[in-house]
Parts: sequence; C-alpha cells; structure tokens
Amino acid sequence: MDKGRWGSGDARSLLPWYAVEFANSFACSLLTAGCYDYADHQLHATPSQRLWLSAFWGFSYIFIAIAAGRVSERIGPRKSVLVASFGCTVTAAAGMAAIWHPALWMMFAVMLPYNITSTMMWPAVESALTRTPGRLRLTSRMSLYNLSWGSAGFLAFFVRGALEDRNWALIFITPAITSLAGFLVLWAVGMKTDLRVRQQVATDHAGAHDPGDPTLRGRARTLLHMAWIGNALAYVAMNVLIPVMLLLARQASAGELAAGAALTSLWTFTRVVGFAIAWFWTGWHYKARWLLAAQVGLAASFLCMFTLHTLPVLILSQLLFGASAALIYSSALYYAMHVSSGHGGHAGFHEALIGMGICLGPTIGALSGSGDLGQVALHRIGIGVTVILVLGTAVMAWLAARPTKSGAPS
Repeated sequence: MDKGRWGSGDARSLLPWYAVEFANSFACSLLTAGCYDYADHQLHATPSQRLWLSAFWGFSYIFIAIAAGRVSERIGPRKSVLVASFGCTVTAAAGMAAIWHPALWMMFAVMLPYNITSTMMWPAVESALTRTPGRLRLTSRMSLYNLSWGSAGFLAFFVRGALEDRNWALIFITPAITSLAGFLVLWAVGMKTDLRVRQQVATDHAGAHDPGDPTLRGRARTLLHMAWIGNALAYVAMNVLIPVMLLLARQASAGELAAGAALTSLWTFTRVVGFAIAWFWTGWHYKARWLLAAQVGLAASFLCMFTLHTLPVLILSQLLFGASAALIYSSALYYAMHVSSGHGGHAGFHEALIGMGICLGPTIGALSGSGDLGQVALHRIGIGVTVILVLGTAVMAWLAARPTKSGAPS
C-alpha cells in the first residue's frame, strides 16, 4: 500500500480525533448560532447588539487560543482535549441559565465560559493530527480535519432552527450531550499517549512544492502570510454573517427559524464541498492567484447578501461565499501545518488569527449598523465590512506582487 494512503492502523489512531473534533464543531456551532437566534427572537436584540456578542466571543478567543496552544504543548494534546471536552459539557449545560434568566447580559455570561473550554480544543486536535503515527499523509489528515469540522458545522446550522422551534433549551442541552459523547469516545478508544513529541509524518509536497527547497522558501513564506491575512478576513465575514443569518432569510422572504436556518446553512454545505475539492485538486498549491480569487469572491458574495435581499441572490451568493471560504481556510491550514510541522504553539497562533477576524468583523459591523434595524442595518453593515475585506485583499495582492529573495514575484 502507498504510504500516503489510509493504513490499517490509522483508523485506530486517527478516527477518535476526528470524532471528537466533529462533536466539538457541532456543539460549538449549535450553541453560538443558537445564542444569536435566542437574542434575536426572545430578547429582541438589534443586529448591532448581536454583533457585539460575536465581537466579544472573538476578542476572548484570541487570548484563549494562544494559551490553548501552550497548554497543549505542556500537557499533551490528549489531556488537553479530554479536559476541554468535559469542560464543554459543563459550560454548555450551564448555559441553561440564559433560559431561566432571559437578559442580553446573560448571553455574554454564558458564552464566555463555553468559549474558554471549546477554544482550548482546536489547537490540541490540530497538533494531535499532525503528530499521530500512521501512513496517512499530512495534507490528507488536515483535509479530513476540515471535512470533519465543516460537515459538523453544516449539520448544526441546518438543524438548529428545528431544535429552536421545539424548545430553546435544546441549544444548550444538545451541545452538552454531544461534548460528553466526544469525551467518552476519546477516553475509551483514543491512543493513551500524550503526543508531546513531534512525529515525522509524511507530507504531500515532495519535489516541486517542497518548502525545504531554498528557491521556494521566500515564496512559501509570502503565501503563508497571505493565507493568514485571508483567513482572518474570511472569519471577519463569516462572523458578521452568522449572527444575522435569520434576518437575511426574513428579508429574502425565506421563512423563520426552521426554514430560515435550513436555507442560510447552504454556505456551510458548499464550504464542505469546497474542502473536498481542495483535498483532491492540488492545482491551488503555491498559486497566489487562486487565493486572491477566493478573497474577491468572498467580498463580492458577502456584499450581495447584505445589499440585495432576494431569494435567488441569497442562494447564489451563499454558493460562492462557501466555496471561497473553503479555499481560503484550506490555504491557511496547508501552509501553516507544512511550515510548522504541527507545533501546538503555531496551531494556537493560527486560531488566534481566527479570533482576530471574529472580533474585528462584528465590531466593524456593529459600529456600521448601530441604531438601525432591518434592511437599513444590513446595508450599512454590509458596506462597512466589505471595505475591510477589500482593503485586506489589496494588502494580499501587494504581498503577492513583491519579489521574493529569488527575484521573482510569488
């Protein structure tokens, strides 16, 4: 068997990590989106108020992610994930306090503890997948990682409206049960090693795309910096979109809760499809133009969703938005993991950049749409955030056009 393919021992060593990642992504997506929906429907929070919730999540995420990477290096990914999974079970269940005492400040209070426990998991899982011995190559491992959390996110966004229609308490109870299941899977069948020693895992970039080649080092560094900026920008857009998805559905006459949530989950489905394409098609590797094209597609589709409130535009824009986000995230993780060899601190830095995007986007959106409701708020939010996306894309284009040490543009 080709060493780069799934081996007989890979299922035993890698599947528990993918399972716990799926559980964490589903639980986190359901709880956070559910909190925004609850603030909208039950607390009648304005779009700006919901965006401040998202900005608060992102600001705290930055520091938690950096600390999480360091903790993973100190105690090992397995212990980190077990502690985080059990913590998510407790903090998600504690979120029921927001149902018993409905107030906007309570949403901040219940989201912070859950943010701490759920964010602790991401760098540890990323690090574990790059260190676990096995035949499966690094890029394939991280592609499966993307498919795991991406499909879980789609499932959570798709079903959340139906759960909310049934009982709002399910946005906390379901994540708590899911996190407990992830904890039990890793504890019962996961490898009993801390994985603090980095393993030599085969990569997929031999030959023309080997970052160890001196002629490619400058190019690889430039693309990594571009991908970091691009991924932060993608999370700027996504975390402005998520708190107001149901409002976009209402403006496009797409329905409430169950119907609206199902329709506005379309972009997360196309993101999963994009992850699969990025895995099997490698033509985007070390090609700056594909990353820039994805950034342009992200900005254009975001602006259309927020300014053109028709059902066809909402559907078509989501298709482009999800595909663009998939290529951007795949680029960021591909270059980061290949350059860093799975160091937990680097994984924490990758997540911290995501937190910066989560914080910056909703902050700009909240300030842009402050005091407005409905279409007026969405227009102002869309334009304000698109300006940031365009400026960031321009910086990426400048980086791509700069000559590398080899004297050629990257």
